[in-house]
Amino acid sequence: MNKPTIIIVAGGENSRFFPINTETHKGFLSLAGKPMFVRALENLKKYEFGLAGTGEKIIVVVSQKDFNDKGFSKYLKENNLASKLGLNIEVVLQKKAKGMGDALLTTKEFFSDLASDSFILASPYHLNLGEIAQELWQKKQSSDASCVLSATQTKSPEMYGILDLNPDNYEEVIGITEKLGITVLPKRNSKKIDHLKVNSIYLFDNNFTSELINTPEKEYSLETAITKYANKSKITWLENTKENFSLKYPWQIFSAFGKIIQQKRTSISESAKISKTSIIDDSNGPIIIEDTAKIGDYTKIVGPCYIGRNVFVGDYSFIRGSSIEEGCTIGANTEVVRCIFFENTTMHYGYISDSILGSSTRVGAGLITANKRFDRNGVKVKIKGKMIDSKRKSLGVITGSNVQIGIRTNTMPGVLIGKNSIIYPGLTIDANIEENETVKK
Repeated sequence: MNKPTIIIVAGGENSRFFPINTETHKGFLSLAGKPMFVRALENLKKYEFGLAGTGEKIIVVVSQKDFNDKGFSKYLKENNLASKLGLNIEVVLQKKAKGMGDALLTTKEFFSDLASDSFILASPYHLNLGEIAQELWQKKQSSDASCVLSATQTKSPEMYGILDLNPDNYEEVIGITEKLGITVLPKRNSKKIDHLKVNSIYLFDNNFTSELINTPEKEYSLETAITKYANKSKITWLENTKENFSLKYPWQIFSAFGKIIQQKRTSISESAKISKTSIIDDSNGPIIIEDTAKIGDYTKIVGPCYIGRNVFVGDYSFIRGSSIEEGCTIGANTEVVRCIFFENTTMHYGYISDSILGSSTRVGAGLITANKRFDRNGVKVKIKGKMIDSKRKSLGVITGSNVQIGIRTNTMPGVLIGKNSIIYPGLTIDANIEENETVKK
């Protein structure tokens, strides 16, 4: 029996991922030197899904920003990725951002040619996609279920879709409750099971698409169709213990980086130029320093940490628990703690903590980021007009791409700054800034 076709959905607006949701889909962002989606493809190859020549496919649904030699499509072509990995990859355009259900329906023309009677629908950022897909497929084969869902225990059910289980048989899914957190599961092995959030990776039989076609278009049409389909066919689930993060909000990138770096070992390229007076301390986690990186005098790097190709770190700087992607510049006397700098970002002299800087962001000397509230409660962030508890006690600033921040700027905890914005010197930023804004006072 052929393995299921893999359908990966990387469309939509990702509006809750503001301000780093515009240049490419969040699953195509690079962490520790490689896009998360490439890591997912490598994992699929390891478990022999979508191999060229087997009749199986990996269908990738993208929005306009990643289609026709832009974004992901450009990366796929320039790196000859399908050929290198030996995978059969087909890219499909989702013309409008109508959710995951609509994205699936854009692939319906392929269903008559599918080599299997089932398919796996997933988001592109699952680092262990092949491993989870294998477990879903094995669960379906060992049961009489038509569909298998993946779920992870959560203490924040108000943020996710939650499995609704048959109270007489917790192996049977009877629906999905969206962000209400009302499901209480029975005890198993004398231990309470927390709410189970639905992961964005599902195994369906091909008949499920008929149910989805007959479901009215709306934001949660996929979840609605699953609930309706559960009345006709058996749906079961398995607990996903392979990943402990979601990518719904931008600050969750920190967890993705943690998952990636903890699987690595310290590695320093022979072509990296590291000053003899610098300190490389990997006692708390691995440190990776890539080709042609330059580390200045009396600089300290504390793991877990990633320093990408062509990164420059100036004298007397301190980098800890961070991912500094390719082409970034960190000037002298700069402290960077638990941050992610995307490609070609520049910062000179200052303190930045628990923050994310979008690609090609330019930060003038003297930036200070506040990352904690006075009362030390969780930092709240305004997303789509609502205050969202980030569940983080420490969170600094998050910027989109091509942001310019003037000298002596201060930012309050949980501030979001949209792409292409310009912030004049000497300001304290205590509220979100939309895209393309110029802030003078």
